[in-house]
Amino acid sequence: MKYKIQLKSFIIKKNNLTLTIMGEISDEMINSHFLSKPKIVLYFNNGKEDRRIPFVLTNITYVKGKCFFSGSYTYGLEKIFWNTRKDCRPFKMWLNFSFADYYKENIDVDLVPEYYESDEVRFPCRFLGNYIEFYPVKRKIYASDISRFLLGIVNFLLITVQYAFAIVMLPLFIIDGLLRLTLVKSMPPKFNDPSPLKKFLAFVFSRFSQVTTKKVSLWTVKKFIFKCMYKFHKFSKIQKNKITFISLRRNELSGNFAFVYDKLKTDNNLEIDFILNEHTISEMSFGEINKFTKACATSKVIILDEFTPQIHYIDLRPETKLIQLWHACGAFKTFGFTRLSKPKGSPQKTRNHRSYDYVTVSSSYCKKCHSEGFGISTNSVVPTGIPRTDVFFDEKYKENARKKFYGEHPEFIGKKIILFAPTFRGMVKETAFYPTEMFNLEDICSDLSDEYVFIIKHHPFVKDVHPIPEQFKHRIIDLSANTELNDLLFVTDVIITDYSSLVFEASLLNIPMVFYVFDLEKYVRERDFYFDFKLYIPGKIVYTQEQLVEAINNEDYCTERIEPFADMFFDYRDGKSTQRVVNLIYDCLK
Repeated sequence: MKYKIQLKSFIIKKNNLTLTIMGEISDEMINSHFLSKPKIVLYFNNGKEDRRIPFVLTNITYVKGKCFFSGSYTYGLEKIFWNTRKDCRPFKMWLNFSFADYYKENIDVDLVPEYYESDEVRFPCRFLGNYIEFYPVKRKIYASDISRFLLGIVNFLLITVQYAFAIVMLPLFIIDGLLRLTLVKSMPPKFNDPSPLKKFLAFVFSRFSQVTTKKVSLWTVKKFIFKCMYKFHKFSKIQKNKITFISLRRNELSGNFAFVYDKLKTDNNLEIDFILNEHTISEMSFGEINKFTKACATSKVIILDEFTPQIHYIDLRPETKLIQLWHACGAFKTFGFTRLSKPKGSPQKTRNHRSYDYVTVSSSYCKKCHSEGFGISTNSVVPTGIPRTDVFFDEKYKENARKKFYGEHPEFIGKKIILFAPTFRGMVKETAFYPTEMFNLEDICSDLSDEYVFIIKHHPFVKDVHPIPEQFKHRIIDLSANTELNDLLFVTDVIITDYSSLVFEASLLNIPMVFYVFDLEKYVRERDFYFDFKLYIPGKIVYTQEQLVEAINNEDYCTERIEPFADMFFDYRDGKSTQRVVNLIYDCLK
């Protein structure tokens, strides 16, 4: 494969850098149906931190064995780094490049631009062959303390006048809301909460915010209270032995949390606290806000298992260490900052994810992916392994899981069990769905012999699941609602999935897999992956139900692809991932 990349323009205005890049790739495999896309990542390093930020390619064209690509995007230079953002240390920028199975960091390309523009005041720079060196000038980038103080006073006075006027108008807003609540006047359709009180408050807040430049809502009010309560609790001392588990995706102790806690609970010197609920900040009671902020202010170690926006509203104390036990194995679908400019992607300047001191992952390969996705230094990503995968190396646990399953479903004994476990479509939980018409259970069961039975396991976000045909109820069970997915793998003979991260756990058990991806091109275009799907996925790829049935009948699963995949995404397969995470926690306590 040959490639050429050119830096067409390089423009610095104030604190922003706008890059335009063009390139082409020559390879005999390229054609109009090839799903691989070129990916360019800007790699920054200031000696203490590094940062990987995707370059946004907006035009990609395949023509007769060549791929042409180009793009232009603007980056905030003052927000490249997080922990050293106020130090204004000199930093360098290289390009990382990947296409299909090719990947190289700090590629050897000439980064002297064809067009250059800069005021040379805030970020003077030099072009040094395959990298660019920046020399930030702190006093130019950040306003002086006196300037910020005066600007703050002017801004405060303006907001105060607006709020005073809005408060004067508040009785009218309340009367208007009551009239609409009693149906004397119609309530706008967007205020549709089933709770009359919440509907009334949302309407009043909306009218209030129309008068002020600051948007007022229940969310903004509670966010303000959240920050104030955290500052209040910072007067308390940090408890050197306190660990707090925080999850906003579960109400009970389960997953990685359960495995780690089981190792820690025998240490009587530790004080362990839990915050487990599914509330957003606008749904939190004042008691919950108080507990959350007190835990954040007084804990030595805080452990998360999912994106937790509240934690990024505040600046944690330097002594407090924040560990993200990311729930998924491997690095599959793109997330966070990797989705720059895409729907639900994190904008480059946001604080989201950037507070993590450590993120635990399953392999060294994942370091660059999670570093990019979370916007943190590569050294902050630690390949400990995923605690909940330890059960895959516990023969007693696996045997008990099998006994439990067959005890509850004795009709499946001696059958070939197919686990159908697709992921959801849609971008967020509220709009998640699976197109059940694309997987017709009646047709598939009719085309497969009676020796095959099905377990249906939809993603928890999916509410409208498959109706089970009456004549096949003895061959199909739906366990979407109440069964641990990992436990089902111990009785599974074949997996049908699509883009689910279940692929990683299944590879540990060497389970044959069929990937039914009827919408692959659309999914790659809208969501994308960290690796080339066609080249690396550990199983048979099919696009229609007919191909799916044929693969199962012929036992054509491409199982030779499983072992290399597992090697790529798991540094350890020893059942000791939990202990490595616990060791990391104790290191943070020190």
